[in-house]
Amino acid sequence: EKNRQLQKAYDELKAAQEQIIEKERLEKELSVAADIQMSILPDRLPEPAGFDFGATIDPARQVGGDFYDIFLLNENQIAVVIGDVADKGVPSAIFMARTHALIMAESDSTTDPGKLLRVVNSHITRLEKSTQFVTVLYGVLDLRTGDFTYARAGHEPPLLLSPGGEVTRIPHAPGMALGLWEDIALDEKQIHLEPGSTLLLFTDGMTDCRDPLGEDFGLDRIKQNLAQMVGQPAQDVCDHMLSTLRSHQRGSPQDDDVTLAAIHMQPK
Repeated sequence: EKNRQLQKAYDELKAAQEQIIEKERLEKELSVAADIQMSILPDRLPEPAGFDFGATIDPARQVGGDFYDIFLLNENQIAVVIGDVADKGVPSAIFMARTHALIMAESDSTTDPGKLLRVVNSHITRLEKSTQFVTVLYGVLDLRTGDFTYARAGHEPPLLLSPGGEVTRIPHAPGMALGLWEDIALDEKQIHLEPGSTLLLFTDGMTDCRDPLGEDFGLDRIKQNLAQMVGQPAQDVCDHMLSTLRSHQRGSPQDDDVTLAAIHMQPK
């Protein structure tokens, strides 16, 4: 009987050890996946004369489905993209990496945001092997004129902070996320940035984040806090918005990734 009990204890200890080893292996793989995901994001943002850019990302899990990028297309144009894959975790991170790679590849072929997103959507839907989808806002900033031309595929509409402190949600038409349908309707706009103005792009993790009582941060709070950042550099705007969100959150669990990107046209 003692031998039987010893054997049972040994078997249980061995099983527990195997679980610990498997858990450590999975944690290591998640850490590698998180490093790979962060390596996709830009190390440095462009610094053209007359403009500055900012961005930040806060995943809800070790890996997530949000992404952003700001990169030079040519000497006169800079591309800005922000996206949000449905759901979270490793599958979303893989889908995010694929979408980001397609956008980067197609940006070499066209500077038309609507055309680019339609081509990317055709690539994603062609194989029809996934039920995942992604909301995206992709735009091109003309450094000579301050015009920002963008296409919005189901993503949150941007907010414009005027030099006088007025925050406006850009009027928008319906837009469809990428990855669900072969033919999609996009919200395509062009807005003009004045010296001293800031354009803020964000994912819905910003509006939906809740405090311990279940009250979400909401669009009104975003507007109120953005209005306080007149004339501030774009990175300071993003950092302030995320800090304010965390203060509202007060340690409550984060349900979704939060990503921000901003364009600030410097005063003349």
